[in-house]
Amino acid sequence: MEIGLIGQPNVGKSVLFSRLTGIGVISSNYPGTTVEFQEGAVVHHGKTLNFHDLPGTYSLAGGSEDEEVATRLLAEKELDVVVVVIDASRLEQGLVLLFQLIELGFRVVVALNMMDIARKRFTLDVTQLEEWLRVPIVPTVALTGEGVEQLVEELVKSEFGPSTFSVRYDRHIEDDLKELSVGLGDRIGKFPIRGGLIKLLEGNPFFTEQFPQYLLDSATQVRRDFEREHGEDISIHISRDRYGEAGRVAKLVIAPKPEVKTRADRISALTIRPTTGIPIMLAVLAGLFVTIVFVGGFLENVLLTGYHALVGSFFVDVGRTLGGDVGIALGRGVDLSIQAIMAIVIPYIIVFYLMLGIIEDTGYLPRVVVLLDGVMHKIGLNGRAIIPMIVGMGCNVPAILATRVMESRRERLILATITVMAVPCSAQTAVIIGTVGNNAGYSYAILIYLILLAILLVLGRVLHKVMRYEPASLALEIPDLTVPRWRNVLYKTKARSKDFFSIAFPILLVGSLVLEVLMQFNVLEALVGPLSPLTVGLLGLPPVMIVALIFGILRKEMALQLLVVLFGTSQLYLVLNPEQLFVFALVMATYMPCLAAFAAMTREFGLKDALKVVTASVVLAFALGGVAHFLFHAL
Repeated sequence: MEIGLIGQPNVGKSVLFSRLTGIGVISSNYPGTTVEFQEGAVVHHGKTLNFHDLPGTYSLAGGSEDEEVATRLLAEKELDVVVVVIDASRLEQGLVLLFQLIELGFRVVVALNMMDIARKRFTLDVTQLEEWLRVPIVPTVALTGEGVEQLVEELVKSEFGPSTFSVRYDRHIEDDLKELSVGLGDRIGKFPIRGGLIKLLEGNPFFTEQFPQYLLDSATQVRRDFEREHGEDISIHISRDRYGEAGRVAKLVIAPKPEVKTRADRISALTIRPTTGIPIMLAVLAGLFVTIVFVGGFLENVLLTGYHALVGSFFVDVGRTLGGDVGIALGRGVDLSIQAIMAIVIPYIIVFYLMLGIIEDTGYLPRVVVLLDGVMHKIGLNGRAIIPMIVGMGCNVPAILATRVMESRRERLILATITVMAVPCSAQTAVIIGTVGNNAGYSYAILIYLILLAILLVLGRVLHKVMRYEPASLALEIPDLTVPRWRNVLYKTKARSKDFFSIAFPILLVGSLVLEVLMQFNVLEALVGPLSPLTVGLLGLPPVMIVALIFGILRKEMALQLLVVLFGTSQLYLVLNPEQLFVFALVMATYMPCLAAFAAMTREFGLKDALKVVTASVVLAFALGGVAHFLFHAL
């Protein structure tokens, strides 16, 4: 049995999917993070249920990439039933999506999720709602598992057909639908003709491919006539009619309770009000930084101490026994690679992802979006741009993909550019804290972050002036604050960190082995010498550090890991002074994104724009490094 799960962002769909299948998924649930769908299966009473977790989407109008992908998946998968996950505490918004699925003829079951929150606010007559909509409805609380078993039982029984509920639109729209449907039969492909024509009028790209050209021309004329007569696009009017119907249904089944402000409500209000919300946000960011610094430093010391005590010179000794000078070089490469992973990835990158998972699960991130909406407008964006930036603090690749939440290509390009050049990913954070923070003092690390903030604001403002346009307004659902679920947080941390072990470590190991062999036979000088005017002359760094800068293009954390390999110690303050550590960390924080990020930029914006961003970042990074070296030297 093939079952689709669909729902708007922040309704707990991915958590419910995890409960149903036993397969965890990342459930950050803000737009742009679930572009790919998940699949999982469960056997119940001898019947196999195959679940397909579709991208979170507010609508099926096809106006955004999420909406278009969701529509195509619904059409491509041979689904027996679609489970529509609705936030019971925000019933109207979920009903709008449900109406569209009913119009498209799907057999639907409603998972009325977050019932625990809804019960605190009002009474909801589920039986009456079921009668009105003519679909099975199962109240659930995905976080605790309430109602999940009943939902599975309802799916297995499958004793229901498509709902006969229908939204009645504006009289002119209904007349247009009748006129367009003449001679077309009852269905277009697998969809009822009425639902298909509504999607055609809304401009959904998938449905424009399903109809003959003469009908596309007729629909285009209908849209033009409607806009001329009513002064607005027909898709807006259709959406308003759906919301009106959803509001009417919600009023019939919801009875308000006397409003009682809970402690959570009062705390939530404090996080949104600018006078208190901004200090709270700064405190959260400071707490994130301090935790990474001190917890990461503690873990680094514990792990390296334990490693030296347990392993000692084992790899070097084995290499010496097996292969002389080459064996020693290879043994040292393996040894230093493992030390680099223990000194950087585990202490700093994993701690960052753990903290990010906690902040996400509390529902705090949308509040940051609202607080910074005004600031983002100054650089040609809106508050929604904060989400890709925060994602970028973990990795620039998903951050570049997450720019799809913006309305226009200009907004996306501005956001991707400032994210790549001014938002340090977790690997860059490891470089900043692991070099200048741990070895020169945290005041230097804070200075780098302040420089990056200045770059973000100035660069964003310049791009806004060059690529002039008015940013779109912000409309965002703000979920309730909740206590993080450790199981969910730990899974996110695991999923986000695995690439550093499956991808970064093999690259680091091979690179370290090659470097050690090159250094053993003095071959590295051929690369180091010609580029010394750049490292020594402009940046004031030891010539050999050009190797770390070059390998940093593969993955940013490799630059720091290779410093450990190049100098043969993780205590970099023994071989570099604070000014050199600062310059190196500043250059690494701003110059060219890693190859994966460059590939993502090329895919999203084309090679020409990607090369422009890369060139600008390299020039800016080395210019900043040169200025910093000059100022340190002058002072």
